[in-house]
Amino acid sequence: MTGSEEETTVDEVSIGVLGPLNCNGTAAFGRRDRAVLTALAMFLGEAVSGDRLSDAVWGDVPPASSHKALQGCMVRLRKALGSEAIETTAQGYRLVLPAEEIDSRRFERMMTRSRELLELGEPERAAYLLAQALDLWRGRAFEEIESWDQAIVEASRLEELRLEAEELRVEACLRTGRHLAVLAEAEGMVRAAPMRERRWNLLALAQYQAGRQTEALRTLHRIKLLLANHMGLDPGPELEALEEAMLRHDPSLVAEGLLPTSGRCPYRGLRPYDVDDSESFFGRDDDVQTCLKVLNTCSVLAVVGPSGCGKSSLVRAGVAAALRRDARPVVVITPGEHPMQSLPPAPNHHTRSVLLVDQTEEAFSLCDDETEREAFFAALIEWAEHRPLVLAMRADRLAEVAAHPGFARLLERGLHLLGAMSESGLRDAVEAPARQSGLLIEAGLVDLLVGEVEGAPGALPLLSHALMETWNRREGNVLTVAGYAATGGIRGAVAQSAERVYSGIDPGQRLLLRDLVLRLVTAGSEGAAVRSRVPRRLLSTDPDQARLIDLLVASRLVTSDAGVIEIAHEALAHAWPRLRAWLDDDIEGQRILHHLSVAADAWDSMGRPDSELYRGSRATQALQWKGIRGTTLTDTEVAFLEATERSEQSEQRAAAARSRAQGRVILRLRGVLAGAAVLLIAALIAGTLAVRQAHRADTNAAAAADAALAADARRVAARAL
Repeated sequence: MTGSEEETTVDEVSIGVLGPLNCNGTAAFGRRDRAVLTALAMFLGEAVSGDRLSDAVWGDVPPASSHKALQGCMVRLRKALGSEAIETTAQGYRLVLPAEEIDSRRFERMMTRSRELLELGEPERAAYLLAQALDLWRGRAFEEIESWDQAIVEASRLEELRLEAEELRVEACLRTGRHLAVLAEAEGMVRAAPMRERRWNLLALAQYQAGRQTEALRTLHRIKLLLANHMGLDPGPELEALEEAMLRHDPSLVAEGLLPTSGRCPYRGLRPYDVDDSESFFGRDDDVQTCLKVLNTCSVLAVVGPSGCGKSSLVRAGVAAALRRDARPVVVITPGEHPMQSLPPAPNHHTRSVLLVDQTEEAFSLCDDETEREAFFAALIEWAEHRPLVLAMRADRLAEVAAHPGFARLLERGLHLLGAMSESGLRDAVEAPARQSGLLIEAGLVDLLVGEVEGAPGALPLLSHALMETWNRREGNVLTVAGYAATGGIRGAVAQSAERVYSGIDPGQRLLLRDLVLRLVTAGSEGAAVRSRVPRRLLSTDPDQARLIDLLVASRLVTSDAGVIEIAHEALAHAWPRLRAWLDDDIEGQRILHHLSVAADAWDSMGRPDSELYRGSRATQALQWKGIRGTTLTDTEVAFLEATERSEQSEQRAAAARSRAQGRVILRLRGVLAGAAVLLIAALIAGTLAVRQAHRADTNAAAAADAALAADARRVAARAL
C-alpha cells in the first residue's frame, strides 16, 4: 500500500466531546482543530457552514483569513481521521462517522434504552447500562467551544440528561433492592443539586428501604421547606404521594430484592447472540471495531474462523447491531439447501443496505446443485459491487472456496480471521452479563472458567452453555463454583444436558429421539458434523415427536423459529458422545435419509409425479437402506419410497415382458438362420462337387491332348523312316 493510500484509509475513530475533546483516546490536535472537530461532532451528519465554524472558533470577530484557516484545519483532520471522514458539500463541511463513534450520541442512545428497560420491568439491566453511560462523562460537554451560543444550548441539554441519568440509575438500583449500595450516592446527589426535587424523593426512598422511616419523613419535610422558602413553590404530586405511602407503610415501597429465582438467564447457551442481543454481547469489542473498519474501507467483510469461535454472534450482535444503530438497513440470511431462494431482492432505494450472510459454508455443505451454488456466488459478487456485504464462514471450508475464483477474490478483499477470545474478553463475557442482571459471582469461578477455555477458539458455546446451567443451579443471586461443578464443567455440561433429556423419556421414545436428532445433523466431508435446518412440515406429525421437539427446545439444545428446527450449535455433536456414536454408526445412511427427505418433499409439492421418483441405483440403495435400518420416516417419505418401489416393480415387469418378446424374436431368427445355414452347406457341397468334376474333366482333357500329341509324334517319326 502506498503512502497516499494509507492517508485515505479510515482507521477506527472514536471522538469524545463529553469533556475535553479526545480522538481515539488522545488529544493531539491544536486548539483550532479541536474546536472545529468539536463543532462538526456536535452536528454529526449535518453540513456546517464555514461561517458557523468561524463563529465556533473565533466568536463574533473572526480574522480575515478564517476561511483559509478552516481549510487548513480540514486537511489536518482528514489526515488524522481519514479522507472520507469529512465531506465538503455546497452547504459546508460534514462529519461522516457512525453515531456510535461520538460519545454524546452513544450516551443518548443508552439513556433512551435505559428508560425502555425500566418501563419493561428490567431494572438490573437499566442500572448497568446507565452506569456505562455515565462513565462516558469526563467533564463539561463541548469544552472546546463552550462560549459558542449553539454549544451552550446543546451542552445544557446534555447536562440535564446526565443529571437525569444519575437519578435513573439510583431509581433502578432501588427497584432491585440495593438501597444500601446507593444510599450514600443519593445523599451526594442531593448536596450536588439541592433544588432537584426528584433527588430528595430518591434519598427518602433509600432511607425508608434501609429501615430509617423517621429519617425518610424528615427528608421529605426538609425539601418542602426548601421549596417554600427559596422558590415559593408547593411540593410536587410525586413527593406528596411518596409521603402518604410512607405514612401508611405501603408494601410497594419495599423492593423485592435482587434477581428473583424466576429471572431471565443472561447467557445464551449454545445459541448464538442475535442482532437484538447486542446489549448482552460482551468480550469482542476490539473485533467489532476492526470489522467495522474493514467494512468501511472495502465494503466487504468476511469473518472466517473455526466452529464455535463466535462468528455468528460477532457479525450479528456486534457488526449488524452497530450498523442498525447507525440507521443502516441490514438483511440477515443463511444459504440453506437452496441458497438462491434465501437471497433478498435488491433494494431500489436503500443503497446503503447491508447483506449479512451467516454460515456461508452451507452453500457447500447443504447445497448439492453446483449450478445454483455458482449462481449464488455470482449474486453475492454482484451485490458487493454496489452495497456492503458481510460474510461469516467456517475456516475448514476455505479450501473449497478456491474452486470459485471470483468468490475467493471477494473473500480476500475483506478477510478477518477470528481466533480465540482474549483473557480480558473472556472475563468480560462472563462477568458483564452477570453484573447487568444483578448477579454475583463467587470468588474463583471466573478464574476457573477462563483457565478451562482460554486459547480454545471452539469452546465459546460450551462456556455459554455451562454458564447457563450454572445459573440454573445458582444460590439466590450468586453463581457458585459448586453449581458449576455440578454441571459437569465446560466439556461435560452439554453432554449432561443432552443425556438428561435422553434418560428422562420413555425407552420406547428413544429411537424416535435418535431419528429426530439425526435429521438435524448431517455428516459432512471427512465425517465432520454439520447442522441442518429442517422445516417443521418435513417432520412427522406424530404427537410424540412434537413433544420431543418441545422438550429439546426447552432444554436449549434445539431451536425452533419461523417453522424451522435446528440444533443450537454444532458443538452438540462433538460434546455429546451418544450423538457422535449415532453419526459414526451409519454415515452413509444419514446421507440417504437427508436426501430422501428433500426429494420426498419436492415430489409431494409438485403433485407426486412419477418423473420425480428415484430411479436405478439410487432407488435400489434407498430401498435396501429402508429394509435394513429401522428409521422412523414421515408419511410423505413412506409414500415416496412405496411409489418408488411400485415404479421399480412396474419397470421390472415391463423389462421382463420386453425380454420375453425379444426371446421369441430371437428364436425365430435362430430358425431362419438355421435354414439359411443348411442351404449354404448344400450349396457349398454342390459347388465342391462341381469343382471336382470340372477338375476331373480338365485332367481327362489334358491326358487326351497328351495322347494326341504322342500319336502325332509317332506318325511324323514313321514317315521319316
